[in-house]
Amino acid sequence: MFYSKALAVLVSCGILLLAHVSPSTAAEEFAPYGTAAVRSQSYAPLKYVVESSAFDPAEVSNTLRVAKQMLGLSPKGSQMVVVIIGGGIRFFAKENYERYQAIVEAAAELRDAGVKIAYCGSSMTGAGFTPSDLIGIGEVVPGGYVEIAELVAKGYAPIRPPLILQKNKDSRYLEHPELKKK
Repeated sequence: MFYSKALAVLVSCGILLLAHVSPSTAAEEFAPYGTAAVRSQSYAPLKYVVESSAFDPAEVSNTLRVAKQMLGLSPKGSQMVVVIIGGGIRFFAKENYERYQAIVEAAAELRDAGVKIAYCGSSMTGAGFTPSDLIGIGEVVPGGYVEIAELVAKGYAPIRPPLILQKNKDSRYLEHPELKKK
């Protein structure tokens, strides 16, 4: 009995010592509301319409990256349409392909995965393009916002990724750089 109590005390001391040594354990010490639960979820196929109305190439790239990530997390049978609206239409002009090839290739990868790409006809005309000026990975619809409204009426969830790029990689370490493993 003495040995089992002594062993319990030693184990407790070892755990307390590890709490002061291990950064991940140290982060767990302060938990006024406990720890986040992880929920396992099986979703039915989903339908999304993703709006890309940015003028900045980095913001359009971000929208396409978010769409790709969403598609990867969605169950089989999900449907997605990306609607290109506004000045971003120029990224899909044949004459600008070399300059914006990375954006076109990201959109083409989505298209190849079953995502429909729609170009806003009003934006196309307003920018001075015709359908023959645009790269053939998408189709021209009369109006981008009208297309979004139509898809929403058909049960598609409207998604508009943030226009401002947000850095997430390693953001945990902004306030606590000492926690980063080297």
